[in-house]
Amino acid sequence: MKKINNEFNEDIYRFQTDSGLDVIYLHREGFKKSTGVLAVPFGAIHLNQSLDGKQVNHPSGIAHFLEHKLFEDEGIDVFQIFTDLGASSNAFTSYDYTMYYFTQNHKLLESLDVLLKFVRQFSISNASVEKEKPIIVEEIKMYEQMPDMKLLMETYRNVFHTYPFIYDIAGTKESVNASTLDDLDTAFALNYHDSRLLLVVIGPEDPMLIKELVDKHPQNSTSELGVVENIGVNEPLTVVHKERHIEGDIAMEKMSYAFKFAYEGQDKMKDQFLIRRILDMNFSELNPDYQKWLDDDIITDFFSYDVDLRENFGVVYFFNQSDKQEEFKSLIFKMMNNLIIDADLFEQIMKRSYGEIILSLSQFDRLAFSIAQAEFNNQDYFESVANLRRLTLDDVLTIKSVLQDFDDSFLLMKGQA
Repeated sequence: MKKINNEFNEDIYRFQTDSGLDVIYLHREGFKKSTGVLAVPFGAIHLNQSLDGKQVNHPSGIAHFLEHKLFEDEGIDVFQIFTDLGASSNAFTSYDYTMYYFTQNHKLLESLDVLLKFVRQFSISNASVEKEKPIIVEEIKMYEQMPDMKLLMETYRNVFHTYPFIYDIAGTKESVNASTLDDLDTAFALNYHDSRLLLVVIGPEDPMLIKELVDKHPQNSTSELGVVENIGVNEPLTVVHKERHIEGDIAMEKMSYAFKFAYEGQDKMKDQFLIRRILDMNFSELNPDYQKWLDDDIITDFFSYDVDLRENFGVVYFFNQSDKQEEFKSLIFKMMNNLIIDADLFEQIMKRSYGEIILSLSQFDRLAFSIAQAEFNNQDYFESVANLRRLTLDDVLTIKSVLQDFDDSFLLMKGQA
């Protein structure tokens, strides 16, 4: 077990089990709260993989399907086991990861034992797979009826040609109903081998007790896995639809405006942070014109923005609710073509943003998720956060250049006729 030096004086330990499970333990002596996250670098976008060069294709939604089934056992309610231990537990699948976690104030070792047991074993029957299908299909239908989720998904379909964002994380009704026990078994075998998993634990227990429990726990991988690689898709830099209108169960029109651009950077965490600060300078209350936009009803409290960087491309998204869609579209397009970088404002934003990150270190589950996400991007979270303090205005000006050439896509959701 190795102690990791960091600028935050945190007691961080790393070790790896004989079967390849990587473990990061953040020791918070004197704290009562604890959390454990078992993270898997397998999400909704990983539809095509290869094992030692042989391609394996997964049905859409299979990562989410696995999440549903692994946090249970035949005849056993795993959530109830955590509840009996005084812990709250949950799991989620994103486009990039699947994470299983618990939080509690006592009995860290007991809850950690449960987490390791049920996620790292495949004990799913064909009957349980068939039983789960209508449950997931109903979940898909529920999200389809939610206007905000529909706006998001249709925005993705406006922007992307082949990138798997065009599919719901849960898949489609057709893909779920077509999924088999063999599909789940294959996805589990490729992605839940100990050598691909990451365990992040935060708590007050002695580090040696954590290591002893994990080392003694039955290993889920008795043989080497081989080389697993994710196979990407060739996503064009153009959008699918420049403008499209859809209907939804809404009283006021909702809209999105997306800007797709080329991106070849190597540090997505840093670059996303910088682009978000550029967006803050131009589209938040820090812009003197922001209140006028509100007063003129061009934007409302629904207004939001973000950026997502991927291999070879990135997208800036804006979401809004307003009856002045043309004014909104014109405003955002003009601003995106004339982004302002102000040195004093940048310094102010950097201080505020860094302070927010430091405050977030006390949110155990959020911190554990962030540590896992950074690791899957081959980064040390605390080192990356420390490096944010050293970013300069020149860094902002450099990353701003990627936003100068884009293809835009506008989506308007109107009320149902």
